[in-house]
Amino acid sequence: MSGKVLVFGSINTDLIVYVKALPQPGETVTGDTWDSFPGGKGANQAVAAARCGVPAAVYGCLGDDAFGRERLASLEATGVSTAGVTVRPGKRSGVAMITVDTHGENSIAVALGTNMLFEPADVDFPKPPPGETWVTLFQNEIPRATTEALIQTAHAAGCMVIWNIAPTIGERPDRRILDCVDCIVCNRNELRELVGSAGPVEQQACVPLEWGVGSVIVTLGSEGSIWASKEGSVRQEAFPVDSVDAVGAGDCFCGVLAASIASGMPMKAALRRASAAAAISTTRRGAQPSMPMAAEVDEFLKARR
Repeated sequence: MSGKVLVFGSINTDLIVYVKALPQPGETVTGDTWDSFPGGKGANQAVAAARCGVPAAVYGCLGDDAFGRERLASLEATGVSTAGVTVRPGKRSGVAMITVDTHGENSIAVALGTNMLFEPADVDFPKPPPGETWVTLFQNEIPRATTEALIQTAHAAGCMVIWNIAPTIGERPDRRILDCVDCIVCNRNELRELVGSAGPVEQQACVPLEWGVGSVIVTLGSEGSIWASKEGSVRQEAFPVDSVDAVGAGDCFCGVLAASIASGMPMKAALRRASAAAAISTTRRGAQPSMPMAAEVDEFLKARR
C-alpha cells in the first residue's frame, strides 16, 4: 500500500546549550558547548517521516531571513517537500532556545516568529488518489485557528488526522473539530491539561474518546506509551537506551507513527516502530539530525524480537 505524510506546523532553528544541570528560576548556569540545529515540531516530524522511507511534505511559514533560507535548504536536503512552505518577506523565522543537561533532559523557550503568520489560505490542499493512505499530522506551534481549520479540511479530503497536542492546550476543542481527529498524541502532562482532571492515565486517556476522538496515544517516557481506543487499551513498553539528548524524541515518535500508518502498518505495529525510533533518537544530539533511517529502526527491532 502506498501512502504519504503531510505535516502542518512549525519550522524553527534550535539553539542549544549543553549544561550540567538545568537552571532554576533566577539562576544562571554555564555550559561548555552549544550548537545550532534545524527544528520546529512540524519540520521535525516531517523529517522523521521522510527518513522512514515514506514521501513527506511540510506546510508552514518562514521569513526570508538567514534562518528561513537555512531551513528550506536543510528540509530539502532530507527529501521533505517544501512546496507548501510560505515565505513572508521582511519577517523573522522561528527559533527555540534549549538547554540540555547531562541526563538528556531539557527545557525549551520558543519564539514562534513567522510560524504565527501561517494561515489556512496559504495551503492549496491536495487530495489523496484512490487507493493511497495519506496521513496528516498537526501540532500546536502555529495559530490554533489555522490548525483547526486545516484539520477539518484534511478530514473532508479523506486523510487520516493525527493531532499531537503539544504544546499543551488548556481547553477542550469544539466537538466539530474532535470528530475529525482520528488520533490524539500527547504526553502525561499534556493529557492532564487537556482533560482538566487528575487520575490514572488509563482513565484520562478515555476522556477524549467520549468527545469524539477516534483514539488516544499517551507517551510516558521511560514507562513506554498507551494506546486507548473504544476497543480497549494497549501498552507499549519503552526500549532502554543510553540517552544523551531527548530533544525531538516526541516529534520522532509522531513522524514515524504517521509514516508507519501511511505505509499500511496496523496501529499496534506502528506504535512499536515509533517507540523504537524515538529511543534511537535520544542517543544522539539535536532534533532532526537524531532522526533514524528506516534501516536503522529495522535493525534495532530485529535485535529485540
